[in-house]
Amino acid sequence: MLDSVTAEANRQPENGRVAAFFDLDKTIIAKSSTLAFSKPFFDQGLINRRSVLKSSYAQFLFLLAGADHDQMERMRTHLTNMCAGWDVEQVRAVVAETLHDIVDPLVFAEAADLIADHKLRGHDVIVVSASGEEVVTPIAAALGADHAAATRMQVEDGRFTGEVDFYCYGEGKVDAIRELARLQNYDLD
Repeated sequence: MLDSVTAEANRQPENGRVAAFFDLDKTIIAKSSTLAFSKPFFDQGLINRRSVLKSSYAQFLFLLAGADHDQMERMRTHLTNMCAGWDVEQVRAVVAETLHDIVDPLVFAEAADLIADHKLRGHDVIVVSASGEEVVTPIAAALGADHAAATRMQVEDGRFTGEVDFYCYGEGKVDAIRELARLQNYDLD
C-alpha cells in the first residue's frame, strides 16, 4: 500500500487537492490500535483480566495473519460489547495520557517518512481505520494527519451504548473516503 501511495503522490490532480490516505493498523503502526490500549484500559478499570487476555490473543492472531471479514466481525462484536457503558471522556483521557508511550514505539519508520514527505509537499494526510474514533483521531493528530475517518460508536449520556453508528470497515472505509474527498475537494481519480 505504501508504494502505491508514493506513486500517487507524484501525480498532480486535474481538478482537486492532493491527499494521501493511510490505513492505520499494520500500515502506520505495527498492531491493532484499539487492542494496543488494553493495558491502560485495564489500569483504569475499564476492562478486566479476562478481557486483557482475550485482547492479547486477538492481537497475536492479528499480528500473525491479519484479520479476515469474519474475524473483524467477531472483533467488532467483542469490542462493542466490552465498551458498552464506558464513559467516553474517561476513554479519551486514557488515550491522551498514554498515547505517546503506547503508539510511538509502534510507528513504522517508512510510514512516518511517507507522511512527512506528503506534508512537505503540501498534501493532506488522512488516516482511515476500523478502530474507534476516540483512539484513531488522537493518533492521526499525533502523526500530523489533517483528517481521520474511523468507526463511531453510539453515545448516550456520555457513555457508549454498545451499538455502532458508523463502521469504518470494508465498504464503510470507501464511503468515508469518498465523503471526505467530496467535502475537501480531493481528486480521487
